[in-house]
Amino acid sequence: MGEFGWELFAWQGYVRSLAKSFDEVVIMCRSSSRPLYEDFAHKFIDVAPIGGLSDSFFMHGLDINTYVNDILRENREVLRGETTFFGPRRIGNPPYTHFSEEMRFKDFLVKPEYVRYGKEAPQKYDYIFHIRDRKLRIQDNWTVEGWKQLNRLLTANGERVGCVGTSRESGYIEGADDLRDKPLKEVFDILRSCRAVFGPSSGPMHLASLCGAPHVVFSTPSVTQKDEIRYTRNWNPLSSPVLYLCESNKVSTPEEVYERYKEWNL
Repeated sequence: MGEFGWELFAWQGYVRSLAKSFDEVVIMCRSSSRPLYEDFAHKFIDVAPIGGLSDSFFMHGLDINTYVNDILRENREVLRGETTFFGPRRIGNPPYTHFSEEMRFKDFLVKPEYVRYGKEAPQKYDYIFHIRDRKLRIQDNWTVEGWKQLNRLLTANGERVGCVGTSRESGYIEGADDLRDKPLKEVFDILRSCRAVFGPSSGPMHLASLCGAPHVVFSTPSVTQKDEIRYTRNWNPLSSPVLYLCESNKVSTPEEVYERYKEWNL
């Protein structure tokens, strides 16, 4: 219903574990998010919340109760009288709730279960960029020139770079392959097989963690403490390699990111 990162770490892992207690599982989600649940779901109801601003678990301005009740009425043939319904909710206190913490869902005490997304495949890209281009927290966006410079530094020996995300909220630079708006299952494979993923704190960077991809996250000073905890500990169930950068009370430059990555990558 809201931020992709929160769906990854404050929802889907708990639902996967909860699903083991039922014979049939129906997932209500955006059609683009289906691959997150396909390893255990039997049926899907596609939803597309309209209006509101996506920042945290629920979209601001969305009447969630009315919206969910409308979905239930429209899908009575799927959601029968004996169906146990678990409505959308924020779980714990993200990002401070650790990925191993148990939570109660009605009569069930649930410890989340996470899987590694993506298939083992030949490497298509050496590096993946998520060029964040959102109006929300615009200070988190890196400059286009910064991305171009990082691209030049990383590809001195002909390395291949791709840009992921959505075309609506992510950028693309010349010299890299435009992978925006690719189906999520394809993105899983791309992330799982690359050498490293680079970007500011964002949903795609959290996805990199669940694909087991080494990722380099640079953030703004205002969110440094909570994001460092989130990436390195609380939201890293696979112990994916992560380099978190935010030094000297400023956003790291392309040169600093490149040098730190070289040191870390040895």
